[in-house]
Amino acid sequence: MNVFTDLTWLRADYLYALLVVLPLTAGLLYFSYKQRLAARREWGEEKLIERFTRPFSAAREFAKGALWLAAVTMVVIAAAGPIMTDSPQVVREGSMKLIAVVDVSPSMAAEDYRGVMPPKEIIRDCKTIVETIPADKVVGPYGSRLDMAKYVVRKQIMPTLERNKIGIVNYTGQGFVQAELTDDYCALYWMMTKRMGINQAPGGGSDYAEGLKTALDMFKSEPPSQHQKVILLFTDGGFTGEQKNLTEVLGKIRQEGIKIIVVGMGSSSPVPIPKYSKDGQVTGYVEQEGKVVQTAIDEAALQTLVGQTGGDYIRVDPDSPPNVKIEWARTLGNTKTEKHDNPMFQYPLALALFIMGILLGIGLLGRRKEA
Repeated sequence: MNVFTDLTWLRADYLYALLVVLPLTAGLLYFSYKQRLAARREWGEEKLIERFTRPFSAAREFAKGALWLAAVTMVVIAAAGPIMTDSPQVVREGSMKLIAVVDVSPSMAAEDYRGVMPPKEIIRDCKTIVETIPADKVVGPYGSRLDMAKYVVRKQIMPTLERNKIGIVNYTGQGFVQAELTDDYCALYWMMTKRMGINQAPGGGSDYAEGLKTALDMFKSEPPSQHQKVILLFTDGGFTGEQKNLTEVLGKIRQEGIKIIVVGMGSSSPVPIPKYSKDGQVTGYVEQEGKVVQTAIDEAALQTLVGQTGGDYIRVDPDSPPNVKIEWARTLGNTKTEKHDNPMFQYPLALALFIMGILLGIGLLGRRKEA
């Protein structure tokens, strides 16, 4: 009884076709039966015909007709799209919503991390690694501060925050929503790989107050919930915005109970920002007023920011392999009930094919006997 209770249909209206298809099929089968019976009588005497052909059996014709009707019924049922709903299952549910706010200003193109970056992975379908290229063999930009930020999100944040929603905000002079809050990590990976690059945000400079404001607006647009809200700010410390705007947005973030974790990117020693040709060769370095621009992490600014937020500070040091401590992210205690819909069309379709195979076999067997 429960089987029928859990059965639903994608196209339930297709089942009404049975009211037309079955009578029509039965009528055609009966008409064929009468036509063949009349033809036998026209050929000659019934007893003489039966000596050289298989006897005409009404019971056999009825059985074949029933099989045809069953096959047609199964085809219509398969077309209606039967779906079986599983019993409710209790699964883990994320209790956190995290937005990664990432600086994409030109300084984030400095390749402080090329020496400690893992081999570059060529990935298909978001999971399948088809090729790995050692960092020193990669042609073109690799190992930048932005590359490391994306690596930390993909390799260290996502695996820890399974079933939690993650969003991405880029910023330079203004904030830009790169990815809405989602637990579809495959889509997030694609977005970071294909759409997230240097200067992929409006404006100029590096104003993390704008990035934080955009993240705050994202949280406010979400339905009310008891989830812990976290902003993970990736920055090398450069700040070109107004201090009063920063103070204002930080106050609003505290009012909302949102936790901020600052992730410091870049080397303590100044490094240049490389420029590349279309074929991936270094052509020089970014210059300003005829001098090569050198950029380093501004630890003092970041420590001041951490003091203002009351949050935590994580340093991703280029002098050692990256290891972001994210024990705070393991608060995955909530559960939820899920039901999964399983398509069932293949079963009636397979039964229809099986019945048609029987009918074909009966036809071939009858011809052999007549021969």
